[in-house]
This record gives sequence, structure tokens and C-alpha cells, in this order.
Amino acid sequence: MTLAPETNAAYALVDRVAEGIGRGSLPAKIFNDPGIYELEKENLFSKVWNFLAHESEIPEPGDYVVRSIADNSILVARDESGQIHAHLNMCRHRGNQMCKSEIGNSSHFRCSYHGWVYKNSGELVAVPYHKQAYGTQLRKTDWGLVPVKIDTYEGLIFGSLNNEIESLDEYLGGFQFYLDYYLKAGLEGVEVYGPPDIWESKCDWKLWAENGSGDGYHTPVTHQFGFHLGYFASSGATHSIGHAAHIPGKGHGIGLGETPGMPPFLGYPDEIVESINKSFTEAQKAAFHPVRTAVGLVFPNLNFLSQPFSPIPGEPGVRFTTMRQAQSLGAGRMRLTSWCLMPKDAPKEFKEAAYKAYTLAFGPGGMFEQDDMENFNNITHQLQGSAVREIELPYVMGMDAEQLPDYPGPGKVVKPYMNDSNFRNLWGTWASYVSGERKGANHR
Repeated sequence: MTLAPETNAAYALVDRVAEGIGRGSLPAKIFNDPGIYELEKENLFSKVWNFLAHESEIPEPGDYVVRSIADNSILVARDESGQIHAHLNMCRHRGNQMCKSEIGNSSHFRCSYHGWVYKNSGELVAVPYHKQAYGTQLRKTDWGLVPVKIDTYEGLIFGSLNNEIESLDEYLGGFQFYLDYYLKAGLEGVEVYGPPDIWESKCDWKLWAENGSGDGYHTPVTHQFGFHLGYFASSGATHSIGHAAHIPGKGHGIGLGETPGMPPFLGYPDEIVESINKSFTEAQKAAFHPVRTAVGLVFPNLNFLSQPFSPIPGEPGVRFTTMRQAQSLGAGRMRLTSWCLMPKDAPKEFKEAAYKAYTLAFGPGGMFEQDDMENFNNITHQLQGSAVREIELPYVMGMDAEQLPDYPGPGKVVKPYMNDSNFRNLWGTWASYVSGERKGANHR
């Protein structure tokens, strides 16, 4: 097959990533590139497991949300028997968008163009003027909504457009150990608290994803005022203490920042700390008791952050957990969706305080979110420069770091928390998908 010149150029750029990242080098040109965006749509987002929703967002029969995989609209709904389904959000007749509301409850969906009606489980159940228009030539059983493959882990609903993809359990590859830090915060697990915040940014999603897989290096600089004013449960001197962990070849990574002498799970009420200790394994308790801040990424674009935060500087903090997903809208543009996760069994007073802390810190107008977005947008803009695009960026931090032999968690785990190890794994995994090497991807 003969590829267009711009596609060949994009593949060549991906090869540069694959060849250079092992020695700690990444071409700046990888950001803002339209050819790369097209390859990501075809070979990455269409081939991996993509987060779609949390089960608590659709708790009742008929509940639904509309989400996206790459540039495809996805309808996620709980049917009348309680089973969860995902379908392409398009009528099978002429391709009209079936559901135009982002969230709601409905037993059926009716196309606004010609009126075809589908159950929330996907079956086509009504066609206007069926006998007059089609006679016996249209069988409704052949024209249901197009299903999207789904799987779940601890309330997270993932979908994939790749019928050959490995199971979600295999895809996560042991990263479940670390995900539990966020998802098993109590015996009853967690729930989404409030509606998600959604905004768009002139940022390349890959910059955001890299930061979200454990970049503790930027915090004492970008968010320096947080230390001076007492928002954080650490200082600039102790902030680098901790671990960086990733699952080799999978792209998932997490940074675990630690503060010496800090009580386990600082910022949670005592009863939640007690239930967390009951829900975690002994290995998880050994790994997580020292953790102050946990920032991690499920490859390619689902981020989690949990940390204590003092809304009133100097006072005891409250812990919040946010889950965020970056959807690429094109070269150098993304849409960010942000949820606040809460222990289901937490007291109401704590939930209200934690949600306020989340909003102040990492809501769309949050003080730290604005810090980060200013940097991400500026980097995205700067890397469009004709000279800058040809420059290589260094990813050599922690190149000589060795696997910790006695760490209780899986994957490659190194010290300190400030480390490029997770990022090198992230970029290597990204290149293996975007190049077409992974099963089910479009090969050159």
C-alpha cells in the first residue's frame, strides 16, 4: 500500500520517538503535528481500552451519558434490567446523532431525522411507515445500534473499538494494584460526586498525559506558592521523596510522593482510614501508608490525583481525589473532563469539604489547574516554532535508577518520586501503538 507523503512523514517521526526514547531523547516535533493526530486516531485511540464512565454516573435503569472515543460519539446506557451497554451514538438509517443530551434517563432513543426508535439496550424497535416504505425488505433485528465492546474494573467502564483487543485485566497488567489507591477508598468503593467539569484547551493532550503519569518535578516550581502558603502537606525540601512506578510496555504509571512522619491517608476522617485499611491487602498497606500524593495515568489518557489540601492555609487538610480524561480534538487541542471521586461511605460533611477542595485546586478555575494549563498551553504554542520543532528534548532523569528489589507493588519501581522513568515507558508504549505494531492496529 502506498502511503501519502504526510503519512510517511508522521510514521518517520514515530520511528524517531521509538529509537530515541530509550536513550532519553524525544523530538519536540511530536507535538502539534496533524499527521500524528491522524495516526493517533487510527492506531491508538481506536485500538486501546478508553475510559467511558463510572458506574455511579448511571446508577438507575434508563440512565445514560454520552462520551467519546477519538472522534466517535459513544452512548453509554443502563437498560431496564440494569445491564450496561455502549453503542456508537448514531442512527443506523442515515447516521444522525441519536442522543443529543450529554446525560439523562430514557428507555428509548428516537432519531430526530426519520424517527427510527431504539431501546436503550440498542435494539431497533420502531420504523415509521415500515410496511409502506420497506415492505418485507427491512428486518429491524439487522439494524440495531452498533455495539462498542466494554469491560469494567471497580466501577470504571472502559470501551474499545478494537475487537481483537486483550481483556481489560490483561491491558491493565497489574496496575490495578495502584488503581485501588483511588478506587478502594473504603469498603464500599467510590462514587462520582457531582457532574463532571468539561473545558477545552489549546494544549497537546500528550503533554497533559505525561504530567499526569507522575510529574512531581514541576510542583515546587509551578505551584511554589502552595508550599509557602501552607496548602500542601509537604515542603520543597521533602517533596521529591517517594517512588515512581510503571508497568513496562503498558504505558501506565504513577508517582507516589511521601512526607516523612505523615499519618497514613492524611486528610480522610478516621472512619474512612479504618475502612481503607480493611479494603487494602497487606502489600497495598505497606506501599500506600507512607504516600502523601498519588498521581497516576491509565494509558493513554485517564489520570488520577489524590492528595491532602488545606483550603485555609495552615489548617489541617482535607483529602480530595480527582479523575480526569483528555480527549484529543486535533493537533495541539484537547478537551478535558474532570470528575471528583468520593468514598461512598464518607460522612456528608467530609464530601462537601473535599469537593470544595477539589474545585479550589483542580476545577476549571482551580489555582493549580490554572498554573498547569498556562504551562501546557504555552509549551504547545512554543513547540509550533519552525526552529524549535527540530529540537530534541531530554528524558534522562533516572536513567541509571535500578528496580527496588523489595518494593511490595508490581511493575518497575524506582526512587525518587521525581523521575523520567514513567515517561520513557509512556512514550515507548505510545510509539508501539501509533507505529501500528500492536495487535489490531493499522500496519504500514
